[in-house]
Amino acid sequence: MKAITDGSSPPFIVAELSGNHGGCLSKALQLVDKASEAGADAIKLQTYKPDTITVDARDCRFLLKDGLWKGKYLYDLYEQAMTPWEWHKEIAVRAEERKMVCFSSPFDESAVEFLERELNPPLYKIASFELNHFPLLRKVGAAGKPVLASIGVSDDEEIGQAIQTLKENGCPEVILLYCISEYPAKVEDFELSNLPKIQQKFGCKVGLSDHSDGHIMAVAATALGACVIEKHLTLDRDSSSIDAGFSLLPSEFSDLCSAVRKAHKGIKSASSNFMESSRIAKGAKFKRSILVCKDIKKGELLDSTNLRIARPGDGMCPSQWEVVLNKKAARDLQVGHPLRREDVS
Repeated sequence: MKAITDGSSPPFIVAELSGNHGGCLSKALQLVDKASEAGADAIKLQTYKPDTITVDARDCRFLLKDGLWKGKYLYDLYEQAMTPWEWHKEIAVRAEERKMVCFSSPFDESAVEFLERELNPPLYKIASFELNHFPLLRKVGAAGKPVLASIGVSDDEEIGQAIQTLKENGCPEVILLYCISEYPAKVEDFELSNLPKIQQKFGCKVGLSDHSDGHIMAVAATALGACVIEKHLTLDRDSSSIDAGFSLLPSEFSDLCSAVRKAHKGIKSASSNFMESSRIAKGAKFKRSILVCKDIKKGELLDSTNLRIARPGDGMCPSQWEVVLNKKAARDLQVGHPLRREDVS
């Protein structure tokens, strides 16, 4: 997708729907509308069923013991949070009407088959905890579309294997999303300075899947070269919006979009010439230059009584001060005149 891969566009901003629809289709559609109003480029779904992501077991290994979902069994959590598959098409149509991309994170091979058949999305996302699901990676790779891959819980070897698997099976491009897989994530855990290192090590573009509060990390990631920013969106802080604890309200998401794009606008590409940038031209008139400070007649000596190094900066450079002193004026010069080489004989 050009918006992600052309290298000059602002970051591709993704609003993650997740389970914040609270089991209500009208709320899901409203989230799409609010994402569009806030300035998101895309809406992202999650495509799974409880039985495709875990098993209905009740021993302590399946019980969440801390965090936002403390006390829930995995099966129950996913049953509550899933986006019903029969909603996908309607959500995608609403996104298209709002001129947004709609895509998803599939969690097993059947989800990929469904998405290809029903939505034909232009790209896919691999969630952090699925990056070692190699049958899924092969299926997604075979779709022949760009992939955003979160690397929150993977080491370098696992990341390399995942990239290789996706590409060997037909994926044209993998964009790695830096991610702290905690909900919510603490800013002190990010170490965003790793972003350029990851990009260099794996030869992939990078982005950020952000579970922290606010938009500070998104702006910082933009400054470090992120070409994708993903953030959860919620309409409210109700308990039914299951991921609300690390999601942004619509007004906050709008602030994120604005801040990220302003940050990108203030960052020049590596090809720009710092010494020729417009910031110099715009400020040059306030620099010093050699100006006439007293009327001078043709043939009169130029010295510190009739010349001054002053503002504005449209005269000769002060580096030529000693060169012009004690030379003669080539013509009559009035107070304020910016001294030129042709004024000196």
